[in-house]
Amino acid sequence: MVSLTDIVPQTREVETTHGTLTLRGLGLRHIAELFLRFPEVRKFFSAGAPEIDVAVLLAEAPDAIAAIIAEAAGQPDAAERIAEAFSPDDAAACLLAVQELTMPAPFFDRLGALLGNGAASGRPNGRAADMSSPPPPST
Repeated sequence: MVSLTDIVPQTREVETTHGTLTLRGLGLRHIAELFLRFPEVRKFFSAGAPEIDVAVLLAEAPDAIAAIIAEAAGQPDAAERIAEAFSPDDAAACLLAVQELTMPAPFFDRLGALLGNGAASGRPNGRAADMSSPPPPST
């Protein structure tokens, strides 16, 4: 049996143009803090949220992405440097690693079982994978 004191966050090394960066998944507290700091990003991930202001989302995105990467690297004070120096490719590689470490593949199945809704299909918002609208009701 594993003790909670034995739990060590998984990490992944990501090669960037600036060198190798060791990243870990984000915990619930980190995600909540990021959603409070970047409300338009929160709306993006919330079903039934008020309409997203694209201009605000675009303005928040670089700082939000940098904050996510910096937090995952355990260097929250480095967000400003990341926002200035990282290329879109570096940021995408880091975000992909953070997403995989934070929400591994079974996450949506477990979330769906917990909530008792369509999230169990692995598709948030109840939308079919190839459609932008909800699937038609079955008769």
